[in-house]
Amino acid sequence: MSLKNLLILPFLFSLNLGLLENFISLNDLLRENRIYYYEKNSKPVSGLVKTFWANGYIENKGELKVGKKEGKWEYFHQNGKLRASGSYIDGEKTGSWITHYSNGNRRSSENYEKGKKTGIWELNYRSGKIRTKEEYKNDKLQGIWQFYLETGELIESGFQKDGVRDGLLEIFDRSGELVKRETWSMGALMSTEEY
Repeated sequence: MSLKNLLILPFLFSLNLGLLENFISLNDLLRENRIYYYEKNSKPVSGLVKTFWANGYIENKGELKVGKKEGKWEYFHQNGKLRASGSYIDGEKTGSWITHYSNGNRRSSENYEKGKKTGIWELNYRSGKIRTKEEYKNDKLQGIWQFYLETGELIESGFQKDGVRDGLLEIFDRSGELVKRETWSMGALMSTEEY
């Protein structure tokens, strides 16, 4: 047996083991109220999940417990690069989630508590550079809000309450100089100061 054939054998062996894995495809399941079933009126599904794109790359992988997503899950773009990763508890997103563009750059850093947006979120440009920082409480924009140019300069910095501007908003030019200060009250502009 040649050296080339000896090198190919471990690959073929690992490929065959991969085909023997026991997993469920989400494509084979029905979903009702965020619970997965094999067929209507059947018991909720439990087990390891791995679903593939038509090109053979993995689309998602994780676990179902009594029909609900549980534990760590990963989602992938059709090119095989990671699209999102995070955890579920009882079918609800929880903790830190990271999403990526198909080019591999980070799209967002997100936080959830029982499926609701919470904490500081960062949303990025396709280049991976930060676009906005925003704070959530109980699924609503609540707290800091900052907007950046793709070149990295902070352009706007302020606060939101219940999803609308509230409090001081500062607007900067590309050099970082303050050009305007606005005061907002529950989405209504109250006053403006130009510098």
